[in-house]
Amino acid sequence: MLVSTVLAMTLLGLLLAGYLAWLRGGQHAGGLEPPSAPARWPMVEVLVAVHDEREWIEDKLQNLSELEYPAGLLKIRIIDGASSDGTFEAASSWCRNDSGFEVVRLDVANKTAQLNSALAGSTARWLLVTDADARLRPDTLIGLVAAGEADDDIAVVGAPVQSARGHALEQLHWRIVNRLRQQESRRGCASIVTAPCYLFRRALLPKFAKDVVADDVHVALAAAAAGQRVAVVTAPVTELRSPVALADVFRHKVRKADAYLREVVRFWPRIGTMRADARSVFLWRAGQLVLAPFLTGATLVGLVAWVSRGGWPSITHLVAGAATLLALGLLSARFTPIVLLVPMLGMLLVAALLTALVRYPFSRQTACFPKIATRPLPDRIGSKT
Repeated sequence: MLVSTVLAMTLLGLLLAGYLAWLRGGQHAGGLEPPSAPARWPMVEVLVAVHDEREWIEDKLQNLSELEYPAGLLKIRIIDGASSDGTFEAASSWCRNDSGFEVVRLDVANKTAQLNSALAGSTARWLLVTDADARLRPDTLIGLVAAGEADDDIAVVGAPVQSARGHALEQLHWRIVNRLRQQESRRGCASIVTAPCYLFRRALLPKFAKDVVADDVHVALAAAAAGQRVAVVTAPVTELRSPVALADVFRHKVRKADAYLREVVRFWPRIGTMRADARSVFLWRAGQLVLAPFLTGATLVGLVAWVSRGGWPSITHLVAGAATLLALGLLSARFTPIVLLVPMLGMLLVAALLTALVRYPFSRQTACFPKIATRPLPDRIGSKT
C-alpha cells in the first residue's frame, strides 16, 4: 500500500509541479506584451448570444458602444435565442438608432446554434464572442485585434477574466487559471480561452459542431488542431455573474469539466496535426483532467490507510482538518486565509472532476443551461462615466 501511495503521489507531482516547470522552461513565444497597432485595422464583428438577459442587456449594449475601434470597421450583432423576458424587445429598442448594431431573433435557445446562425452571414476577418454578463474595457478590442494581427500563426486570442462578485474559491480559481494561461501563451500556445470574451479568425471555423457545449474550449482546440496558436493578452474582462454559493461553484465546475472532456475526446485524434508546443499543452492538460482526480484519490486513500495503522498524524486530526476546511468553505472569502483557500479549491476541483468523469458516459448536456445564481451589482461596470 505504501509503495502504491508513493507512486500515486509521484505521478500527481509530475502532472502538477512538472507542468509548471515545463511552462517556465524553453523559449517564450510572447503574446502578452502589448503589440503595436497594425498598418491597417481589419473588419471585426462582435457576437453576443443571449437568452432571457433582460437584466443585463442594456448595460451590455452600452458597454459595447464604448469600445474603441476605427469607425466603419465594427459591427455588433445580438443573437437572441427565444427569450421570453423582453430581452429581444429591449435590445431592439436600444439599437434602433445605431446602425453599428444588429439584433436578430431565433426560435431556439442554444448558444452554439445562435453563434452558427451569425457565422453563416459573417464576412469579417475577426469575430469577437462575448457574454451578456461580461464587461470589457474600452481598449479591450483594440488589444485583442492587435495581438492577433501581429502574428499570422495566431488564430485565437483570449483575455483574463476577473469575477466582480463570487465565492472565494471562484475568485481564487480565476486568479490561478489566468496566470496559467498567460504562462501557456508565453510558452507558445494557451490551452483554452474563456467564454466571457475571446477573438478568433473567421477563416478558422466555418461553424461550430452542433454538439459543442463549450464554444471557448472548442475554438481554442480547433486552432491547435489547425497548426495555429492561441494567445492571451493582459487586459482583464470583468464577469458580473459568478456563483456565490459553494454548491453553485461545485455544479459550475462539474458542468465546465464535462464540456472540456467532450472537446478533449473530440480533438484527441488530431493531436498529430498540432504544433509541438500546442500538442504538449494539450497532453499535459488532458492528463491533469483525466488522471489527477484518480491519483489524488489514491493518494488520500493510501494516507488514510497508513494513518489508521498508527501513522502520524492520527485519523482524528485528519477528519478534524477536513471538517474545518469544509466549514470554512461555507464562509465568505474575506474570512478565509489564502493558505486554506488553496487546498480547499484543490479538494473542490478534484471532487468536480471525479463527478464529471463518472457521469460523462451518460451526460446529455447542451449549450443551453440555467443561469448562475448571483447577486445584483449596484453600479455599472466598464463604463467611461
